[in-house]
Amino acid sequence: MSDDLGSRFRVRTVPIKTAEAQVSIGKLFIETSPYSNQWVLTNTHVGPHPFPWYMSESCWDEIHPGPPYKTGGPFRKISFEYLRPWKGIVGEGTYITNSASHQISGFGTGRMKWVGGFLPPSTFPWTPQIIDTATAHGRNSEFVPNLSTLMGQAWNKTKPPLERGGLAVAIAELRDGKGMVKTSLNGIKEFAKLYKTIGGNGAQKILSPKNAADHFLNHSFGWIPFIKDLNDVVDNVIDRQARLERIKFENGKWIRRRAILVNQNGDDPVGGWSGSGVHGYWPANVYPLNDCFSGTPTWKFTNKWSSYGTAVGAFRYYLPYFDSQSPSYGGILGPLQRDLKLHGALLNPVHVYKATPWTWLVDWFTDTGRTLSALNDQYADNIAASYFFLSHRDYQEITCEQYLPFNSASGGAKTLRWTRIIDVKQRKRAETPFGFGPSWESLSPKQLAILGALGLSRSKGLARRF
Repeated sequence: MSDDLGSRFRVRTVPIKTAEAQVSIGKLFIETSPYSNQWVLTNTHVGPHPFPWYMSESCWDEIHPGPPYKTGGPFRKISFEYLRPWKGIVGEGTYITNSASHQISGFGTGRMKWVGGFLPPSTFPWTPQIIDTATAHGRNSEFVPNLSTLMGQAWNKTKPPLERGGLAVAIAELRDGKGMVKTSLNGIKEFAKLYKTIGGNGAQKILSPKNAADHFLNHSFGWIPFIKDLNDVVDNVIDRQARLERIKFENGKWIRRRAILVNQNGDDPVGGWSGSGVHGYWPANVYPLNDCFSGTPTWKFTNKWSSYGTAVGAFRYYLPYFDSQSPSYGGILGPLQRDLKLHGALLNPVHVYKATPWTWLVDWFTDTGRTLSALNDQYADNIAASYFFLSHRDYQEITCEQYLPFNSASGGAKTLRWTRIIDVKQRKRAETPFGFGPSWESLSPKQLAILGALGLSRSKGLARRF
């Protein structure tokens, strides 16, 4: 797998403008006498802008000929917005204290009034790393998600679907049918024991952990895959002719395919970042503003995030028994091979591997299954790609919400919000027509022969097209 980010690097940071370096936060007043509603200015608060810069972004890419732009390459863009809103002050208004016994010598005695807004909290999740923009935008930036797992899945999820179902594996696993049924029956017995535990009149009061685990594994890795294979067989029988015609039509042609690898999002609390009181919103957390509340303030940080990844490529495969011009198309074997291929019953090393007990567990910790499948694509199905890319976007909005239950004289409760944005976009390019992983130097003579037959070469093959 290559860590190539491209040949061009650009970075820019939008600084605080000189005219905005000092911001007016607010003014503090006091009554000349209690409830006189005659106010005297006691202080004007002006301070430095509450954060070091507005936004910062960097981009790794490479230059391609155009327009029109018909080729592409690796790409990575990191964008930060230090905090929103950029103005730096939130919650501007008029706030009056509960007590009328405040006293400032030489000014008066009574209620106090704040006319202005509030500064953001000085502490914010992940603040130090973002302030150090050189590290945040570096080649090994901690804000860039690792795509190795998606790169391992991309090829299998995007390549042309030649086999629909795994009939060969399902037939091989019939040997476990008796044991699967037996385990399921034992599971029924365990549920009966559980019933007795929660109200029945049985003597056994504990559900056996081992039996429960056996039943779970039998269900997850026995019945579910087996039933899926049977459903695929039924679907193949129903749509047999249409699916065979599709494979035949695409055989030997370049077909563009796209797959969604991940599409997740959430709006979650940031662990350890919530509580009661005022979280650094100056001057809400100091005298006299803390005398303007009618209840207990609360604060929390949340992370609104999304992860979206796709793979796209132009694929070509060639199966002689799907080529009407090939001697392998007709006769007795041609139609048989086509049906066996569609149903996943044309035996190959992948089927043998999947039918071997406990290989599903091996695949949890290694890429053995995916590697074997990729090799089978190359040698048995002659699948290659003229271009193959993985694109991913990781987006985060970290928001601080400060709930301040101001009294009625101050306009009632108010929620103050600040949001920090981290947006990372990546595009990875496969180094060879066989996906992510092997380099050109590591390709075998057979792999190079396949590429030659498909008309691909190192200079011509991965044209980096879109």
